Amino acid sequence: MKITRSHSLIFRRSGFVLLEVILALALFATVAVGMTNALDQMGRANRVGRQDAQVMRVLESVLSEVAHQPELKPKTFSFPLTDDRIGASASIQKIKLLTKHKNELSHMFLVRAEAWFQDGREQLMKRSMETYVYSPNSPY
Repeated sequence: MKITRSHSLIFRRSGFVLLEVILALALFATVAVGMTNALDQMGRANRVGRQDAQVMRVLESVLSEVAHQPELKPKTFSFPLTDDRIGASASIQKIKLLTKHKNELSHMFLVRAEAWFQDGREQLMKRSMETYVYSPNSPY
């Protein structure tokens, strides 16, 4: 069988088609790997945002619970871990505040709360809040 010029062009053309398919597959694989990495990073950011929101909710709850007691006295509180592995603590401290005329404000307390996401033995994403509370019913 004699190979003519037209047969030779067909073989060369089919070689280019194979090369084009291989290049297209390589490009698709590169894009797929990039998209997988982007989706993974989005998932991590979503998880961190959710955990941060949970820590802030617990923190606000703890601060509110401690600050709204009928009588305040200097004390430290520890709260058990939630089901979401969020720990918290709070403290009440008697403070001395003065007006601009140097008069002392009595029955003033500083309430400080901390909450964190517990991951094994590490405390991650630790947040804190504090507020001043006037408590006229307190003996101090």
